[in-house]
Amino acid sequence: MDIVSTLSSAMALIVGFLAAYNLFHYILFLLVTHPRDAGDIGHQLNEFEQRQLVEWTPTAGDFLKHDDQNRTYDEVFGPYRGQHDNYSSCVFPRAVFTHPYSADYALLKPADGSRLLELGCGSGAAAYYLASQCNVEIVCVTNSPVQADICGRRFDEFNGRVRVIVTDFDALDFSDESFDAIYALESIGYTKDVDALLSRCWRWLTPGGRLLVRSPGSLDTCRREQDYRNVTAFFENWRYNFLGANLLVFKMRRLGFNPIRYRQLPFWAWGLTCNFIQHLLLWKFGLRMRTMVGLERIIWRTSKVFVFGNGYNVVLASKLPRASTRAGVPKIRLEKEAQGRLRWLTAGRMELNATIDGSAVIPTCSAMACETPRPAPERLTGPRERVVCCPLDRQGADIAEWPGSQPKPDGAPTKEAPP
Repeated sequence: MDIVSTLSSAMALIVGFLAAYNLFHYILFLLVTHPRDAGDIGHQLNEFEQRQLVEWTPTAGDFLKHDDQNRTYDEVFGPYRGQHDNYSSCVFPRAVFTHPYSADYALLKPADGSRLLELGCGSGAAAYYLASQCNVEIVCVTNSPVQADICGRRFDEFNGRVRVIVTDFDALDFSDESFDAIYALESIGYTKDVDALLSRCWRWLTPGGRLLVRSPGSLDTCRREQDYRNVTAFFENWRYNFLGANLLVFKMRRLGFNPIRYRQLPFWAWGLTCNFIQHLLLWKFGLRMRTMVGLERIIWRTSKVFVFGNGYNVVLASKLPRASTRAGVPKIRLEKEAQGRLRWLTAGRMELNATIDGSAVIPTCSAMACETPRPAPERLTGPRERVVCCPLDRQGADIAEWPGSQPKPDGAPTKEAPP
């Protein structure tokens, strides 16, 4: 009887643990697939984020270098990576045994006929899943011939819908508006020029397209010189620049991405996921990566608040669509000369019909319930234009200008649009 009772108790504990662990993964899945607005971050970089852009940025000499023993990525991971392995240190499935890239599918929302670009495809696990869920075309980029061979075998069943390119994605170029979505899953830290890469992503995206970036680690909360020096060991070992959400949002916002949403999970949460634990054991005991072998020593010397609060970053940014109407509110697109940055001018209850002539936006205005003669739209000279609509409707109408607009003809200064 005692044996039966003991077995029953043990079984109940196991079932309870599995249920709780799956619930934990499902909560992370919900958090990641419902990112928050990035309006509260990305307005400035701290000292250490500025330094990492200089001191941690990989160089041309780091091509395929993955540790401080000068082994290439393929030399390190080749014996341990197969066709069905994923290369992400952290993924967010609905439950432990469900597909690891279901959260990425929910964020990207690919539709039939969409064209996607994956920067750093690993074994092609993410692209395979996306292509199997809907009729999309995907271009995968890797600088590893070994990964390309794995992907080639894996993608045969899609009859050309998914293809792989072997190149350094810093040298990659496509024509404007080539893709409906671009995603980089734990690969953006290998770029040698994050500004140039994000700028090209902006150009490659169609209006309304999405850019999804996942990146482990950040210096958002780093406040001590000693902590920065301690975690520099990870860059020296991995040759990966751990770009956080604050830094990524800072860069994306200045390119015109809007809206931008993000989710940052502390290490104590994402470090407990099944996928991360599997990779940690591989890095520490299989590959014997130096930073993983000495992980406990590095943590001991580093602020515990910084270590356990260190974020896993998910950033989802959108390129504004062309002039459209959403939820019954007319919108107009303003185009800034030479930089292609877009902003919305909310017209409230007013109708705006615009044509773009060079760098100028020429609006016409018809106000609802406006019985008095409408004044002609006011227009400023110079490369940046101010739009003024019927002054009778102020309830929803918003006068918007480009930052730095020229003064009005009467000499009164114009107000600047909020950032």
